[in-house]
Amino acid sequence: MDMKAVYRYIDQHAQDLIQDLAELVKQPSVSAKREGMQECAEKVESMLQETGFSTRLLPEKDGNPVVYGELKSKHSKKTLLFYDHYDVQPPEPLEEWRFDAFSGKVHEGRIYGRGTSDNKGNIVSRIKASEAFLKTIGDIPVNVKFVVEGEEEIGSPHLKPVMKQYNELFSNDATIWEFGGTNYEGRPEIYLGLKGVLSVELRAKGAIRDTHSANAPLIPNPAWRLIWALNTMKNDEEQIMIEGFYDNVQQPSKEELQLLKEMPLEEKKLKKAYGLKEFLQGRTGYEAKKELLFSPTCTINGFLTGYTGPRSKTVLPKEAMVKLDFRLVPNQKPDEIFEKLVSHLKGRGFSDIETVQYGSTEPTKTPVTDPFVEIVAKAAEKVYEKRAVVYPTSAGSGPMHLFRNLLGCPVVSAGCSHADAKVHAPNENLTIDGFIKGTKFMATIMNDLA
Repeated sequence: MDMKAVYRYIDQHAQDLIQDLAELVKQPSVSAKREGMQECAEKVESMLQETGFSTRLLPEKDGNPVVYGELKSKHSKKTLLFYDHYDVQPPEPLEEWRFDAFSGKVHEGRIYGRGTSDNKGNIVSRIKASEAFLKTIGDIPVNVKFVVEGEEEIGSPHLKPVMKQYNELFSNDATIWEFGGTNYEGRPEIYLGLKGVLSVELRAKGAIRDTHSANAPLIPNPAWRLIWALNTMKNDEEQIMIEGFYDNVQQPSKEELQLLKEMPLEEKKLKKAYGLKEFLQGRTGYEAKKELLFSPTCTINGFLTGYTGPRSKTVLPKEAMVKLDFRLVPNQKPDEIFEKLVSHLKGRGFSDIETVQYGSTEPTKTPVTDPFVEIVAKAAEKVYEKRAVVYPTSAGSGPMHLFRNLLGCPVVSAGCSHADAKVHAPNENLTIDGFIKGTKFMATIMNDLA
């Protein structure tokens, strides 16, 4: 169909998009703190209902509800599913925000607040794309489903049982994932997969209480114990030393490597943004891109022990804790990697260290050759008038495998964010121009899939 009327409606109702997003951002929904989750789920459900979707709140045992919405086309049998999440990261450090983290403040062409880009902007964008069709032609080109969960930012620990219980609700022909946007040059970026992730906590204990550091010759120090254990897991060349860690790593296909060559890597801008002179191991160009997308990782997220206040305190701590995450690539399985980690520590004499597994997701990818990939890439080019950058996978993680691996549908990640969105950081924002174009992009995908 001619999309001019749909685009015109989106332009004419830009203020409605902005207002709806601001209202959604004003509702805190921090899953790590269980703050405002039910209220935000109900707000998302209400937005879907007001647009014309039939909805359900699918309960998660011990978790936050999944918002489900469905709207059927009068003419098409094809179904497009939008996966999003209404939970956000904690806003701290609060003192670094220009505006209140949950203000939804509009300033100089941007909307500020936690969740503007990740992921509430995309929720609103996709709902409004559906509304644009209903208001202009009285129908939508394909059946549309929304699955909006509330635990993505903590590893989606309860989503799989919900999908199994309500399996028939989740069936679809293609899925648009929750993130994406444009790079520094304004080119749209789409992603065909995600790395898996395994989150782990290691705990070491010494004496039953903190003691004077003068006792160091006699009393074991759990901080050193963890440091020595960590030192066996990764060497100074960034190789992970856990036995069997790389056994099942799937090598990229020739099509994926070709995409890698075509992908831009804005090295100077990235280094400037992070205050770096060079990337790790001096990586650059093709090798940097290959490592970023196709190599598994082991990362220390945080280390906590002893006294960290002002000046000094000569204390020997009673316990120490370190949080790690492993980013995994096909065909690595989180549970298998966890077992190898436990076996590694035991074999190195660290069986006294307690090892706790938290959230995990499996890696997954949609083939470059899937027809849906071309549909999304061409839709992006129509709206942005620039060729899309197609990433064969992403360095990030999420529960995409539940849709790709369990349901078997093609999954492509695309959205309305931008390169300076400051996702997960203070001053997270979304450009109004990108928000409007992203809504047109989603509408174009719906039309072109039909």
